[in-house]
Amino acid sequence: MKEELTKKIFSYLIEENKKYNLTTITDYNDFLVKHIKDSELGLEYVYGKVLDIGSGAGFPGIVLKLEKEDIDITLIDSVKKKVDYINGLIKELNIKNAKAIHARIEDLDEKEKYDVVTARAVAPLRVLLEYALPFLKKGGIFVAYKSENIEEEIEEAKNALKILGGKIKRIDEKKLDEKTIRKFVIIEKVKNTEKKYPRKNNKPRKDPL
Repeated sequence: MKEELTKKIFSYLIEENKKYNLTTITDYNDFLVKHIKDSELGLEYVYGKVLDIGSGAGFPGIVLKLEKEDIDITLIDSVKKKVDYINGLIKELNIKNAKAIHARIEDLDEKEKYDVVTARAVAPLRVLLEYALPFLKKGGIFVAYKSENIEEEIEEAKNALKILGGKIKRIDEKKLDEKTIRKFVIIEKVKNTEKKYPRKNNKPRKDPL
């Protein structure tokens, strides 16, 4: 991403952070690595109509959109102040075909409408699968930004994959900085998901598949 744009996002984030308490990352170099570069690592996977779950301060969704202008992105978060911030940033940067929605993912009425769903640092994989797969078109992909040690999460997610119609396509490993490895779990939706998913009342977290 161009430095001028990166600095503009950083300045807006720091200013709004005084009101909203959006991030603990207030050093510019940390911001570049932990928000911008980390988000950019997922660029190769996104296309078409994209849903970013648990967007927080807009990462990775806003970065992905700015780097790939042809995608149409919806960012969703259950915290209103974060959604207000993202919509403010979208307006500030005049970003087209992007919007943020204040809602819990299980209340979103857009099942099987997305080509790609992304999520970064939101929940364990088996929980994320129930949040993501119902909203993917058959043949679409879920891009889970994960840390280096994910073997246990993948093992625990086998039942959810089977129930929800997903299949692990591949797991990619990318270097974020000298100390940090980011893993991407790429899951293809191979069959339609039953309409009852995702379950309401926080059941995906309380009683994961």
